Amino acid sequence: MKHINRILLAVLVVSISTAYSQSNTDNHQVSIVIPEIAMLDIESAGSNDISLTMVAPTDAGETIADQTDNSLWLNVTSIVTSSGTRDISVKLDNAITGLDLKVVSLDYSGSGFGSWGTAQSEIILSSTDQILVDDLRSGYTFNGAGNGYNLTYTASPQADADFGDLVANTENITVTYTLTL
Repeated sequence: MKHINRILLAVLVVSISTAYSQSNTDNHQVSIVIPEIAMLDIESAGSNDISLTMVAPTDAGETIADQTDNSLWLNVTSIVTSSGTRDISVKLDNAITGLDLKVVSLDYSGSGFGSWGTAQSEIILSSTDQILVDDLRSGYTFNGAGNGYNLTYTASPQADADFGDLVANTENITVTYTLTL
């Protein structure tokens, strides 16, 4: 009887250990952290610095002609929180007396993916931040000229300015774009 009890106990232990040690599934947790990102840069096919050379009129009594450049692009990478949006604002460091420097952005164009917001109408640049694109969410424009927001700059004499405020020289100004956090 002792021998049979030992055999039964051995069979029972093997059966229990086999039943509990076999499994055809298992699992574990993977934690993925997606960072909030706000990156912006200016791209072009050449230099990021532009020159708008005002052209003298061909007839006495006329004003100088507007000058335009559309060679620059804003590239963006953005990841926002679940309810977040971003804006792109623009300002310049100092105004040119007698001239307006205007910028307008076309809506997003290019090879990237995301939620791009809305480009605003033409802005007369000043030393105060003004919103150029609003309601931007998560996305990336892709890199380089031809991707993102194409910028068109126009320099023009102020409609209500005294032409006497203009002085023949080269004015160097800095235009700053900011992607809000």
